[in-house]
Amino acid sequence: MPGSYTLLVDWNNDGDFTDANDDISGDTLSVSWSRGRDYASALQGRSVAGKLTATLINTGGKYSPSNTSSALTGNILPGRSIQLQAGSGSFDYTFPIAFNDGVRWQGKLDRIKPAPASQGRKTATLTAFGTLGYLNQFETQLASQTNRRTDQAVGDILDDVGWTSADDRDLDTGQTTISRFWMSGKKTIDALRLVEEAEAGFIKESKSGQVAFENRYHRLTQTASTTSQATFSDADGAIHTFEAIAQADPLSTIVNHVEATARTFDTASVAVLWTHPETGSASPTLAPGEAKTFEAEFPNPDAANNAMEVNAWTTPAATTDYLLNSASGGGGTNLTSDITVTQTKTAERMAITLTNSATGSDGYLTKLQARGTAVTTKNPCIVRAIDTTSQTTYGERKYVAKTKFIPTTSEAQDWCDYHAVIYGSPTNILTMTIPASAQGNIGQALTRDLSDRITVTATNDAKLGVDADFFVESEKHTVTAGGTQHVTSWQLSPASGGYSQFWVLGTSVLGTSTVPAF
Repeated sequence: MPGSYTLLVDWNNDGDFTDANDDISGDTLSVSWSRGRDYASALQGRSVAGKLTATLINTGGKYSPSNTSSALTGNILPGRSIQLQAGSGSFDYTFPIAFNDGVRWQGKLDRIKPAPASQGRKTATLTAFGTLGYLNQFETQLASQTNRRTDQAVGDILDDVGWTSADDRDLDTGQTTISRFWMSGKKTIDALRLVEEAEAGFIKESKSGQVAFENRYHRLTQTASTTSQATFSDADGAIHTFEAIAQADPLSTIVNHVEATARTFDTASVAVLWTHPETGSASPTLAPGEAKTFEAEFPNPDAANNAMEVNAWTTPAATTDYLLNSASGGGGTNLTSDITVTQTKTAERMAITLTNSATGSDGYLTKLQARGTAVTTKNPCIVRAIDTTSQTTYGERKYVAKTKFIPTTSEAQDWCDYHAVIYGSPTNILTMTIPASAQGNIGQALTRDLSDRITVTATNDAKLGVDADFFVESEKHTVTAGGTQHVTSWQLSPASGGYSQFWVLGTSVLGTSTVPAF
């Protein structure tokens, strides 16, 4: 049962896929796409950038970036939006149908690499990355903030890297409030992961290219995660089948010693936090009309060992924080009044731009300093949860949280206890491959989403002894032979076991789920 596939590129970057040459489906020989975690564990797995690869017919050189005769000349550029649409050939959807239901992957063009040939078919390979991959080319520089919910912190990061539209994000309300939040010099994905871990949530790309954030209650409260959406079985006559299934070593999933660190902070009074190191004859010069930018950084080598960031930088003041003289030693004419100052402030840096508006001689910057209110950390407190029964059976298996944003020791303890309950025993992590183009499977292959709950029965021909519910943690699709062959692979983590014990007040049934989620 073949599906229907459409591959689109916004070549002229006008925000739509309706222009001539935007639909490249007719030139597509094969396409594969993926998104989700790198490992099917909500604790140890991390969401990575999605990827799409397509092999294109390039007989006339249309997709050759250096071919000036191509209709796409000047438009084969990184960052162009790409969208894959797909629908079931059997039209097995239930009304009402959302208009964007057919979007299965959206991202940004990375490159096109032609494969010329003197004989045989000329092709080109198109590679695109999902939203997280696109955003990861940027580094975050955030100002210090207090009392930010994790979803607000995610939003702060997205705003800082230019992903500002509300339509481009889908954020659950966070359950953790970070007492002090800042970010400096982190790649976007790394920054998001620190917030994700503090929440015990999940950062992912949606099918339509949004950055999505699931809080830690998402899989305990959303119908698609609490109720199985389909059963895939190796039994004869099953509606939904799989062609291959593999199990990771269950022992490798055990974590029976969990540690996290809680940090609290102090804010000092205004003080000099940074001083320009060059003075005297080495003083920087500013020619008339010239502008130079200097970045003050804190913490720096002169800072205390417990220095973390800056609560607020003080706007530089003339003579107090900067001086311009006509002589390098500080003598001559005082030209400070000729300086125009602008600054950009983030948690660990203040960029100070000085412009000499004078029309006379060069000036020497004989003094430059940056003041602010330093933030220091109190003694960090490490808490842990240890499953001694599990350690007796399997040995110690430890996980240490990397995030610095767990606000209190009480919440850090809850964080550790939560994960110890889930991972203290072996869990089944599966990779299941389904023939998506087989009768009954195409609709499931195209509509199932990350965090969806499905049932896997592998007790017949597979002899795996597995008959349980699982969460979809990642997906990979490969479509060949003009769309007639479609294979889908899912990485799956167990929905039963630890997760089935948790309850949320007002949602879960006490007595069935017996461990409070933090």
